[in-house]
Amino acid sequence: MPVLKPDFAAAFDAWPVPAAILDVDLKYMTCNAAYEAISHRSRQSLVGRFLFDVFPGSDGAQQDALKQSFRRVLSTGKPQHISSARYGFTVSEGKNVERSWTVSNIPLFSSGERMIGILHCPLDITRLTQGDQSQAEHPIDDDEALVVRAAQSVLNSEGARLQELFHQAPGFICVLEGPRHVYELANDAYYQLVGHRAIIGHELADVLPEVISQGFLDKLDRVYRTGEPFIGRAMPIQLQRVVGAPLEMRYIDLIYQPVLNASRQVTGIFVQGNDVTEAYTLAQEVAYQAAHDALTGLFNRREFAKRIERVAGPGPHALLYMDIDHFKIVNDRCGHAAGDSLLKEVATVLSAIAGESGDLARVGGDEFALLLPNHTSDAGVQLAHRLRRAVKDVNFVWNGKRYGVTLSVGAATFTDAVWDTLENALGLADAACFLAKEAGRDRVKLGLPSDEDVWRQLAEMDNVTRLKEALRDDRVVLYGQKIEPIGTNDGTDVTYFEVLCRLRDIEGKNIPPSGFIPAAERFGMIEALDRHIVAKSFAHFSALPAEVRARVGYFINLSGITLGSAGFLAFVGKLLEELPNVDAKRICFEVTETATISDMRRSAAAMQELSARGFRFALDDFGSGMATFAYLQQLPVQFVKIDGDFVRAILDSEASCIIVESVVRLANCMGMQVIAEAVETPELLAALGPLGVHFGQGYVLHMPEDLEKAVYQEVGSIRSRHDVRCRRD
Repeated sequence: MPVLKPDFAAAFDAWPVPAAILDVDLKYMTCNAAYEAISHRSRQSLVGRFLFDVFPGSDGAQQDALKQSFRRVLSTGKPQHISSARYGFTVSEGKNVERSWTVSNIPLFSSGERMIGILHCPLDITRLTQGDQSQAEHPIDDDEALVVRAAQSVLNSEGARLQELFHQAPGFICVLEGPRHVYELANDAYYQLVGHRAIIGHELADVLPEVISQGFLDKLDRVYRTGEPFIGRAMPIQLQRVVGAPLEMRYIDLIYQPVLNASRQVTGIFVQGNDVTEAYTLAQEVAYQAAHDALTGLFNRREFAKRIERVAGPGPHALLYMDIDHFKIVNDRCGHAAGDSLLKEVATVLSAIAGESGDLARVGGDEFALLLPNHTSDAGVQLAHRLRRAVKDVNFVWNGKRYGVTLSVGAATFTDAVWDTLENALGLADAACFLAKEAGRDRVKLGLPSDEDVWRQLAEMDNVTRLKEALRDDRVVLYGQKIEPIGTNDGTDVTYFEVLCRLRDIEGKNIPPSGFIPAAERFGMIEALDRHIVAKSFAHFSALPAEVRARVGYFINLSGITLGSAGFLAFVGKLLEELPNVDAKRICFEVTETATISDMRRSAAAMQELSARGFRFALDDFGSGMATFAYLQQLPVQFVKIDGDFVRAILDSEASCIIVESVVRLANCMGMQVIAEAVETPELLAALGPLGVHFGQGYVLHMPEDLEKAVYQEVGSIRSRHDVRCRRD
């Protein structure tokens, strides 16, 4: 006997009981053939129309009774039955007739238990109510007839609901019968997954031959044989979804659940799952982007660190740290598009040489790193030279102009003997790379623990890290050293302080400038440090009482890099807007002589603009450049600070005395005042007065101390002297 395979759509249409499906607004969604027959209207003419527009009834009372039934269904979510009612309607000939009806209205729900419509089943019982000949021959009890009709309506509604839920289920579903896995049922999602092939009644091996070699038929056989379900997550499956087209890769979550009969024997397999290709692909893309550099496609710094942590074996393992020489020239002259193009070209060359020997990553703007598991230092250095030579052969042309490309490489090794050696290796390779650049570039440097230059470089790199953290946490402490008058000065009673800085480490100890200024200059942190000190000095000055602000002035050091940077003038302007108490005439920027002369045009322009705002300037370390007299008249300078080496030498060298005296005379002619630095002994202080020096600065005059303390001590001293003068007067 053949197995009955249900087709719910066909069953609904062939069902002898009239039935229509209405949405929650009582508009027709569909109906079956029996409903078309009793209503004398086609399905096409009904769909989308309001029921009471099509069948208004003979009067308002008829319509109200039917509307009340629908309202109860919509409000309670439960079926409602009208056992007998008279309702008129117009037949196709245009004739209005009155008929007797029994009506069942049954709610329909989605899989989420949301009401989506009503199954409306009207049955013409006019003959029953009129007692015609057929009823006389086959008498039917009214209650029995109503029960039969209600049961038919319920079965019809449940079948429609099950069919709707099955076919509209978001996941794919099918039922396979017997050991040969013959399709009994399949929903719309399953057809969409495999392509619209002939399925029902066919074996899976015939319908989807491409999955046999992928192991899915073996999995089905195992479930049928053992009765144990199978669950797979994001399983790759290749399907020919279009006839004649190539196989398409999809990823599916899959469950094979055995179907058991009453004797607990497996009779089939229930297949359920979801096509998760889009979600899986998106997750893979996100994971790839999280681990790779967007420009070059190489591993990024984060992923490189993970791969270092996963290195297995005793080693030794090698690390190469690489930096493109003079990359900034290409970036600045040709633009970022050229820089990006160069980075991609270099990455391609490095990848070709490195191959699968290790993990290559872009770890910075123009910096790359290569992890070489189980490589000795000699092997690492040899590969580094191959990489260096390959990059040197790059023929990079931009806008018709060729640019030479070279690479500096630092190499180091580590083992698993002590975990700290891994961190040491990273530091050694980075430091060695920096030393290779300093030695002339296009070089390979092996970082060894015994190399003093490498360890000195590491110490400076540690200082940079310490400086970054101090700036981030605002652990820069302002100190002040008084600049004392020692001769004739401008006659004002303003006391000047040079603002000095210290770093306070996490343990609360102060680090002197020698512990971080050289590293800041060497590693490009000096502008960030300058801006931090300027902002903090302005804020400190602004917070002073008005009477104190009128009596003090600050000398603030600036590097030539900061003075010449494009955004510094705007930075100062914004500070003045935010801190209106800052009097520019009380702020003197100190710029070193050598930094100013190195870019005279840019320095002079910046100084002129700041001078226009009221700021004053001091030329620091004057005399160290040996070529400055000719430039003084081009700069808006009010103070000249003589280099400490000349000042210290005046006690022992007549030439130094002459140089200092010459500077003083020149400054006097140009309306400038001279400050002698490094005044450290009373003898030196006494010798400066006869030379005409206006101010002195050094330990014999004032030891640097906290700026707040220094300022208020001096203000108190000024007040005391003022009080004494007042009493004398």
